[in-house]
Amino acid sequence: MTSLERYKGINLLDPFLQDRTRWFLWSPALIGAGIAIYFSLQDEPSFYWIALPLLFAFLIYFLRNTNKTSVSVCILSLFLISLGFAASVLRSHMVAAPILQKQQMTELAGTIFEKSTGYKSARFVIGELTFKRSDRMPELAHIRLTSRINFADVRPGQRIAVRAILLPPPEPAYPGAYDFQRQSYFASIGAVGFTISPFQVIGEGEGFFPRLNEVSAGVRARIADFVLANAPPRNAGFIIAIMTGDRSAMAEEQLEDMRASGLAHLLAISGLHMGMIGGLVFFAVRFALVLSNRLALYYPVKKIAAISALFALLGYLFVSGMSASAMRAFIMASAVLLAICFDRRALSLRMVALAAILILLLYPESLISASFQMSFAAVFALISLYEFAGPPLGRYARRGGYARRALVYIVGVGLTTLVAGLATAPFAIYHFGQVAVYSILANLMAVPLMGIWVMPSVILAFIGYPIGIAFPLDIVGYGIDLILAIAHETTSWPDSVIFLGSFSTLRLLVITLLGLWFIIWRRWPRWLALPLLLLLLIVPTVRPPDILVSASGNLYAIRSEAGGVYLSSSTVETFEAERWQLVMGKGVAGPEHMPIHCDSYGCIVLRSDDSIAFSETVQGVEEDCRRATIVISRVPAPDPCKEARLVIDKFDLWRSGAHSLAFGKKGEMIIKTANGLRGKRPWVPLRYQASESRDRPDTDG
Repeated sequence: MTSLERYKGINLLDPFLQDRTRWFLWSPALIGAGIAIYFSLQDEPSFYWIALPLLFAFLIYFLRNTNKTSVSVCILSLFLISLGFAASVLRSHMVAAPILQKQQMTELAGTIFEKSTGYKSARFVIGELTFKRSDRMPELAHIRLTSRINFADVRPGQRIAVRAILLPPPEPAYPGAYDFQRQSYFASIGAVGFTISPFQVIGEGEGFFPRLNEVSAGVRARIADFVLANAPPRNAGFIIAIMTGDRSAMAEEQLEDMRASGLAHLLAISGLHMGMIGGLVFFAVRFALVLSNRLALYYPVKKIAAISALFALLGYLFVSGMSASAMRAFIMASAVLLAICFDRRALSLRMVALAAILILLLYPESLISASFQMSFAAVFALISLYEFAGPPLGRYARRGGYARRALVYIVGVGLTTLVAGLATAPFAIYHFGQVAVYSILANLMAVPLMGIWVMPSVILAFIGYPIGIAFPLDIVGYGIDLILAIAHETTSWPDSVIFLGSFSTLRLLVITLLGLWFIIWRRWPRWLALPLLLLLLIVPTVRPPDILVSASGNLYAIRSEAGGVYLSSSTVETFEAERWQLVMGKGVAGPEHMPIHCDSYGCIVLRSDDSIAFSETVQGVEEDCRRATIVISRVPAPDPCKEARLVIDKFDLWRSGAHSLAFGKKGEMIIKTANGLRGKRPWVPLRYQASESRDRPDTDG
């Protein structure tokens, strides 16, 4: 047979047909593709799109006897994509609630559903709302209030009256930034704000279903009060975070150390915590049962232990407030325990895929959250790793004594940390724009402490809390002190954090698909993903904008030709300034690094053939309209503004949100707006939806 004949005999589909058992693992990705399509739309789709999966279901039924595998796979893929899209549409309609459109001072009454307690303030989610002047307020479903006044005197379940300043949920900090308004919309929170009077308790809440949430929130609040009263302030916030999921009481310096050291995942109730709690309860119950010969011989002690661990996780989920991240962790951990009960393989990619499908169908908005992406990326990568490396490591450990087993444990923790870090790195860079250089070393020291010391003590603290025994909190605190010391020490080392800036959503999508391609397939096509991943590391990232302007106009940033960033103020809108570092860079430039001239009326920047004016006053904008080619004004600009080829004034910022400008080599200018990228969606302010504005087209010089 000639080489040509051998080539003709090769069927490129054979490796995929041989990996037929792995096809199911693509199901979450296809459902996620449908969800991504929904969130990428500029206009809200009709509710009738929820019927789309039925069309493909009928096609699957009528073509069930077809012999064409490719046709069946395509139709099934379209069905899963449509299922994700329909789930998103349905979820959007289920959580739909009015959103406050402008700041208002009001007197309100409502039921406290949740309370997050700190030392100096507390944050509340309040529902069942009534307003003193209801004609001026939309029928909000929930609001989130921060209070520094008598917050310790109220608890979840009580009906309160208070005066407050309410504001719309915050808009994206820059075009394409994380959308807090979308997050609030899917939580049915229509306004945020702060109290300006003490709470007055006027009764108790009503209704069965709110009661369940109120009981959970009440337990969390009482646990937080118990910890604050009995644990040292230096670690009480950490203890509350891992017991209830509330990080409000943690000091900002500690939070920053945990982020910079790569240990922030220890604060969120996630798969790590659920796995540790479930594993500890499972092994403790199983060990206690096998002490009896009768129980060990005549009863399924392993399954009894799994069911006991499942109930323990259910209680932990209830105490944590049943947040989306805790739900994800519970589903994954319970899938492992149920697999033990039904004599199935406990840890497998199929189990993880089932958990991902369930979460995506119940909470489609989870797909675009950092916690979902990072947790599933880590789990997929780790299970894939131990499918390959687990058996040889296990055989090596069983052939030796305690020293060899200790070595295997250290190697296992190191491999786990390395692979999980690599798997989550693209998502960490995309969402946070930075990498913790010593993350692997910090996790090698902190994660064993968490599993061996802290979480067992947390179980004791949960047992001791109802009867008022507080000494387990001291044991937890000693372990937490060590973890905080590790975080602080590694953060203090030189270049502990490397700021890389964010990259485009398209690049993240391609990286994710290539990673799934490499993990899911087992035949030779999987290796095609590696050179493409390396290519993505070589190709430059998206060019950052040259100018960013906040929605209020009170803050703007200019990127100098040397790469530094000039901020108009270091005291206003500091949160926006921190988020801008993701796209603008972290280098700071002063007035001496760029041709900028300021006076009481505003500032002028000279750039190539353009003079860019940042107007602060009415007199200033009138003058700038006569001499500048680009006018960006925090006050209304006159019409016409004759000399300027581009005008962005107060009304443009009010309607379209934050603006970004990027200048090309040939004088072209790319302008994006925060609301323009989002389109006419339910969570976007009505003032933009009612206008005819969109992102301005690219403008040639």
